[in-house]
Amino acid sequence: MRIYFLMGLLLQVAFSLSAQQHNEHEHQHQSHTSAVTAPAVNHSKAQSLYVCPMHPEIQQDKAGSCSICGMHLVEKTKPNHTEHATIFACPMHPQIQQDKAGSCPICGMHLVEKTSHTEHDASHTKHEATPTDAKTIFACPMHPQIQQDKPGSCPICGMHLVEKQRQSEPSVNVSGAIQQALAIRVATVKTRTLERIIDSFAQVQYPEDAIYHSHIRAEGWIEQLYVRTLGQQVKAGDKLFSYYAPDLLVAQDDYLQALSVSAQNGERSASLVKRAQTRLRLLGLAEKDIQQLQQTKQSQYHITAYAQQDGVITMLNVRDGMFIRPSDTLMEITQLDRVWLVADVPEAQQRMLATGMAAEVDIPAQHQNAIKTKVDFIYPALDVQSRSSKVRMSANNRAKLFQPNMLLPVRLYGTPLTDVLTVPREAVLLSDKASRVIIKHDDNFSVRTITTGYHAQDYVEVLSGLMPDEQIVVSGQFLLDAEASLSQLPVSSAIAHQH
Repeated sequence: MRIYFLMGLLLQVAFSLSAQQHNEHEHQHQSHTSAVTAPAVNHSKAQSLYVCPMHPEIQQDKAGSCSICGMHLVEKTKPNHTEHATIFACPMHPQIQQDKAGSCPICGMHLVEKTSHTEHDASHTKHEATPTDAKTIFACPMHPQIQQDKPGSCPICGMHLVEKQRQSEPSVNVSGAIQQALAIRVATVKTRTLERIIDSFAQVQYPEDAIYHSHIRAEGWIEQLYVRTLGQQVKAGDKLFSYYAPDLLVAQDDYLQALSVSAQNGERSASLVKRAQTRLRLLGLAEKDIQQLQQTKQSQYHITAYAQQDGVITMLNVRDGMFIRPSDTLMEITQLDRVWLVADVPEAQQRMLATGMAAEVDIPAQHQNAIKTKVDFIYPALDVQSRSSKVRMSANNRAKLFQPNMLLPVRLYGTPLTDVLTVPREAVLLSDKASRVIIKHDDNFSVRTITTGYHAQDYVEVLSGLMPDEQIVVSGQFLLDAEASLSQLPVSSAIAHQH
């Protein structure tokens, strides 16, 4: 056993001596090599740079660690002034670059070889590429709205931005076959006269200036009622009711006494008779009743009230035997030979309203159309709930075609707009910010922002943004506008046009 142990110990010592000699030989060889290549190494170090893979802005000329994340700095060779240097970059993370092949520390992808120009070549290239860069943009294939003027990655999906040539004219080409497949139709921008028409509905109302209220001037009691139902037709001079009023009876007696005194004293009592007669008139006694009293010399216990105008009974607040006072409205008589038409006009169309403007009203139930009338009055107040203004018209109703509370279609005609630039209503694309149209130039299409005015007769007034005889799309423009929303169709600048 001791013999085997001694043999193993001798073998271990022999291996140790052999390894020591080998290391000394390698050290001498390295020293010789270093001495020979020292100038080249020094030149290489002068061209080395150490950067952080995660924070490329952290750079220094010696090895170390990142002051932000603590990662080891990666050596990167600076390009000289006369040669091209080869670098390796990550396709998904372009900021990861180094001077030798490897893998990305972020995603693990293999680094791709790229050739970088020297500083002199880069500056020269940058100087020469300035005109080209003005026409070049970089966009994301999946998110076209992400665009910038230099390469990079999409902040949404991380994909590389693809180089696109910015078009010299803001247009996109659509062939004739595709235009036919999309059913694209165009129209010409023209000047025309727009009739300003307000379409609304009018309610038939009783004319407020043709309503008569029946009151008494001395309180009393109803003795007999001659009008008993609402809507009953009456004529001026028809009996309405008879009543007993004590004050009227006393006034009649005073008048008869004044007549008796006047007959005895002659002209000296004429003023007394006149005052007594005036009192009867003020208490509501009719002129023919005063003449009858003067002839018969007998007071009337039942006084009769008469209708003062032709019309219909629109209110009846009295019945047989009722006690009545001067403050009570007993009846209401309204003339219907003429009616009022009250229409609502939206707030946005009030600028077209004017007293005396022509109007037409239809009565569908009577098959009557375009009955001529005009605006008599514009109410000054705006309705709080409907945000509309009321206008009043009047119409002849001797034929009794109009009935109160009818709701009839009405048209108000404002002053026409002459020689205004217009486009078809269907060509205008509305949004919360502005109105747009699609302009056609041969087979090219572009989006134009316009300012619109009045709308009438399926046309829209254009205040700015278009010129006469331009071609605009009236059918299929929604597909083209959808392309514009994805930045596939450029937006052109509006042409200055003021109406």
